[in-house]
Amino acid sequence: MTSSRLVRFFRFLANALLVLFGLGTLGSFFPHIPVLGILGPMLAGALGLWTVLLTLAGSVWGFWRWRSNRKWSTLVVAAFAFFATSGMIFVHARQISVAKTHGAQINLSEALFARKQADDNLKVETVFYAKHVGQNLPLDVYRPKARTDGKAAPVFIYIHGGGWGAETLKQRQADFRWFVERGYLVMSFEYPLSSDKQPTWNVTHPLLGCALVWANANAARYGGDASRVALWGESAGGNLVLNLSYKANAGTLTPSCSGALPQVRATLALYPVVDPTQMHYNPDPLIGRFGRMMTVRYTGGTPKQYPDRYREIASATHISAKAPPTLLIIPEDDHLVVAEAAYAFEAKLRAAGVTSELIRMPYAEHSFDIKSGSIANQMVRQTMLRFLEQHDMKVN
Repeated sequence: MTSSRLVRFFRFLANALLVLFGLGTLGSFFPHIPVLGILGPMLAGALGLWTVLLTLAGSVWGFWRWRSNRKWSTLVVAAFAFFATSGMIFVHARQISVAKTHGAQINLSEALFARKQADDNLKVETVFYAKHVGQNLPLDVYRPKARTDGKAAPVFIYIHGGGWGAETLKQRQADFRWFVERGYLVMSFEYPLSSDKQPTWNVTHPLLGCALVWANANAARYGGDASRVALWGESAGGNLVLNLSYKANAGTLTPSCSGALPQVRATLALYPVVDPTQMHYNPDPLIGRFGRMMTVRYTGGTPKQYPDRYREIASATHISAKAPPTLLIIPEDDHLVVAEAAYAFEAKLRAAGVTSELIRMPYAEHSFDIKSGSIANQMVRQTMLRFLEQHDMKVN
């Protein structure tokens, strides 16, 4: 390829990307537009503040080229880039405003250099708490720095998402480090992942109950206080922590092993699947098929085939006055787990007298907080810490 052709290729690519950013930004403001309504929040979540810097550079470049060639196509591209810059500034400003409203302070330099959650230098201790069909089920323990006063640390337990059939217990290592550095004993539980041939809806609760039994019996060995336990998870993991904690506190959780369950002081759920039936019937033409795949793999069929199974895994089924204080953090433009389901669920919590808090993040899609240090991630970490401290989970 000659140098002139190479220049034309990269110019075409830059123009296409700038138009794509502009269309995605339009989708951020109109989330019901097919594809674009998903693209915009995903770009904002994945690239963060770089969406502003890249499109700003693109708009300057575009208008500079237009002054030289006076082509309408160049002007259109520059206009798309400028719209994307303005729109993304507004999107991020609104998200920062929501974060501040809920007590979080956003570090923009940290947000600019947000990174993946993987942390190979984080010290972990792995044990096996149970076995299922020949598979050892691990849990990871992350210890805080040893204290000289001998006081035990609150125990913060994480259960990962992934549609009940993907991801691992190491999903949020950077978040684990953040809470460990603030004095929490962090544990992360694995569970049997569902598949087309192996639905796990009926074994996941009992097995994770066994993991809770293990945590209750062994937290003190790792410097933890088993009388102060909180659970945290996202998406399908949010469904699991809600169901487990509500059942454990109500006395309706039957672990697969013998031993005492802890009383859960607080439950924190990020974009949880509170209503698997609604997730199954998600009307979105692109994302809805993934919701149906996940729910069918987990339950073994559809809501019409197995209404009792879907009722058992629906979080509202397990609401009682004994449910722990609950924090829900919901992206308003979630196309996989419809936000309205969480709003209705939180209303049921209030009606049952359960202490609850609902945070709505505008212009945000499913898994909007997964990048460590992003605006959303900083907000989630800090609001979760505040909620823990408000409910007897403060590091003394």
